[in-house]
Formats: sequence, structure tokens, C-alpha cells
Amino acid sequence: MAVVFSGQATTELRRLAATAYPEEGCGVLIGSPHGSDVAVVEVTSGRNLVADRRRDRYELDPGDIVAAERSARVCGLEVVGFWHTHPDHPARPSGFDTERAWPDYVYVICRVTSAGVEETRAYRLLDDEGGFVEVEMGEAAASDAMPRVSDHAQGDG
Repeated sequence: MAVVFSGQATTELRRLAATAYPEEGCGVLIGSPHGSDVAVVEVTSGRNLVADRRRDRYELDPGDIVAAERSARVCGLEVVGFWHTHPDHPARPSGFDTERAWPDYVYVICRVTSAGVEETRAYRLLDDEGGFVEVEMGEAAASDAMPRVSDHAQGDG
């Protein structure tokens, strides 16, 4: 299994992750499945609902997930996963991350510091085991046209 980001999605993920520092940032990955692989064409930012431990916890606002799903559907895409940051900590799932994850989605974790994004890794939750397995991450060639939600007129749907 591999997760392939469009160039614009990679750039946006890195920008959003760095901007959230020193708190945990989070958001939604929009794209489409391709067999066992996943293409990510758009990355959105979400609101972290955690009030008291924002440096090491996040809870993505469910309204942001619903909004991303609606936007994606307009152009035949879907929510394929979620991203969040680990400020000043490795890009590996914590126990907290594992407890709150859903199977069938990709989880991207970015290690961020004051210098910016230093590491990005992708994971998938195993159905029965309850743990994460790391999956390959890549970037699509510039010649690989990937439709994006923002390519469609606002207000459709």
C-alpha cells in the first residue's frame, strides 16, 4: 500500500503543519483510493477541539470532517484520511492516536519544530490488531493530473 500526494497537496500539508506549531495541527486528506493505494489531492485544516493540552493532543472537529466530505463529493472524491502534527516529537503514532483511529483511513503525522516540518510519515490502522502499520509515501509526478476540490466552482453541491 502506498499514499501518493499531488505536489500541491504536499506543499499545503507542510504549510499547514508548520503554521500550527507549537500546537498540534490537524485536518483532512481528500482524494481517492486506487486499488490498495490512495491518492491525496487536497489537504484541509481543521479545528483542534482540545483546549487544555494542544501541544500533545488533538481532536479534529467533526464538522470539519463533514464539510470536507461534502466538498470532496462534488467532484467525485472522498475523505481518505487525516493528518496531524507532533510538535517536537517523532512522527510516530502515540497510544492516544491509536485509541482514536478508525480502520480504512490513512493517517499522516508530521514532526514539526520551530524550524518547520522535519519528518512526515503515513500509517494505516490494522483492523483486528488495533495497531498502526507504516505505509509508503510518495509524490505524484507533475505530469500526473489529479483533480482537486478547489478546481471546481465554489457553491456546487
